[in-house]
Amino acid sequence: MAQMRRWSPFAELEAFRREVDRLFREFFGEERAPITRGWSPAVDIYETPTEVVVQAELPGVQRENIQIELTDDRLTLKGKRERSEEAENATYHLLERHYGEFERSFVLNVPVDTEKAEATYRDGVLTIKLPKVEPKRAKRIEVRVEG
Repeated sequence: MAQMRRWSPFAELEAFRREVDRLFREFFGEERAPITRGWSPAVDIYETPTEVVVQAELPGVQRENIQIELTDDRLTLKGKRERSEEAENATYHLLERHYGEFERSFVLNVPVDTEKAEATYRDGVLTIKLPKVEPKRAKRIEVRVEG
């Protein structure tokens, strides 16, 4: 029985890029260094009664290469994962790990307290805790009669 796989247009584009690279290498007779390209970390976002929690998988990213920007309604993660070593005079047969810069932004659907936000990084997982703020209640204004 045939096995079903989830279709990924980006995987097909990556396979096409690798094939074009191979054709160019064969045609020009040169071996090029592996291409460094951007990537996008996997992220989970969930909400509890008191906070919004964002967890991002960032294995191999050094803490000093992670930037977090938080405005009233948008959270942006930026960073860079660097290649640890490159083998000299090596022909790569498979490159599945991604290196380079990344950036992801998320619109927050609830108001959060930007001053009390916290981020921790452990075992390649970045966890950002964003405490919710109470929504402002409508204020009733009495109309006075002058005169």
